[in-house]
Amino acid sequence: MAVGHTTTRADEAIIQAGGLIGRMDPLLDAYQQPLTELAPSIQRLATTLDPAEVEALVTLIDRLPRLVTHLDEDILPVLESLGGVGTDVHDLLDTVQDLRQVMKGFPGSRLFRRRGAEEIAQEEAEEEAQGRASS
Repeated sequence: MAVGHTTTRADEAIIQAGGLIGRMDPLLDAYQQPLTELAPSIQRLATTLDPAEVEALVTLIDRLPRLVTHLDEDILPVLESLGGVGTDVHDLLDTVQDLRQVMKGFPGSRLFRRRGAEEIAQEEAEEEAQGRASS
């Protein structure tokens, strides 16, 4: 009787195993080549990956949606607008140069420049003295 029960259970186990193998065979066929090709990389990853790196990777993956949103909404528009900055700076430089030439043409412009330089030097000296006094 015990032998019959054991035989029945063995037959059931074989039937279940056969069903499992039937379901797994197509998966193994589909993934055998990619897994074989990935094996060296996965092996290297397994030997070099530190638990802290795994945690960092999980954190990065968790933050990716927010990071991509900021990249798309904030950073990329600014980068796209930088294309015209060079010409804008060049135009500004030309304008400042024109203003300089105009100012040089005014009578007494040297006096104004000298007074301005003296005031700037005096302000810098006062700021430096205050900085030393507060230290």
